[in-house]
Amino acid sequence: MKKTFDAILKDGIEVNPTKGKTKELSGVLLKLTNPLGRLSRTEGKGTIYSCLGELLWYLSGSNSLAQIQYYLKNYHQYSDDNKTIFGAYGPRLFGPNGQFQNIINALKKGSETRKAVIQLFSSSDIQTSHKDVPCTCVLQFMIRNEKLHLYTCMRSNDAYKGLPHDVFSFTMLQELAARKLEIPIGEYSHYVTSLHIYTEDLEKIELYQKEGWQEKIFMPEMPNGDQTKISCAYSNTKGN
Repeated sequence: MKKTFDAILKDGIEVNPTKGKTKELSGVLLKLTNPLGRLSRTEGKGTIYSCLGELLWYLSGSNSLAQIQYYLKNYHQYSDDNKTIFGAYGPRLFGPNGQFQNIINALKKGSETRKAVIQLFSSSDIQTSHKDVPCTCVLQFMIRNEKLHLYTCMRSNDAYKGLPHDVFSFTMLQELAARKLEIPIGEYSHYVTSLHIYTEDLEKIELYQKEGWQEKIFMPEMPNGDQTKISCAYSNTKGN
């Protein structure tokens, strides 16, 4: 995060898109060699509560505004009807037509396939105007050297607000998929066409930069086995 902010502040150009003035870098690739290092431990930008909330929202397959607004209070500004979020990832990942299981099936069928791709942004998303459409274009899962790697492609990413959540949620999905496939997790690569910070957040970013470097502590690995089955079994037990 600190290296990313430094690069944008130093080399970013001023751009004024629909949501306000930004400093922007284009064509950026970020990489985590160990995706378990997905959390910020800073006092000023510790987002574990909202990160977990957003991940659970995805896993539930929901587009409910009320569900995500419990964790992210300002999410109502992205709703067309004050009830749902049009661009929600949950239905596209885990809804009735969700794509997550498709990539598991594809990788089980052919471990070296290049077709294990989840498309989150669709051409239909810009046929009519919406307050929120996916910033993520695709998630591509690949098994190489007997490890599951994930390549994310973003059309746009707010480095201060959105990036920590995206890296957390997508690497968690990567690890969930690896557990389903019973193989180790590999690297995580995050490509962004427009990586930016809003000028209204510059003061907060300056405070973040002054906190100093945090000690590198990684999240523990998930237990072996399909974690989605464990979750379902736990839910059924609680329901009984």
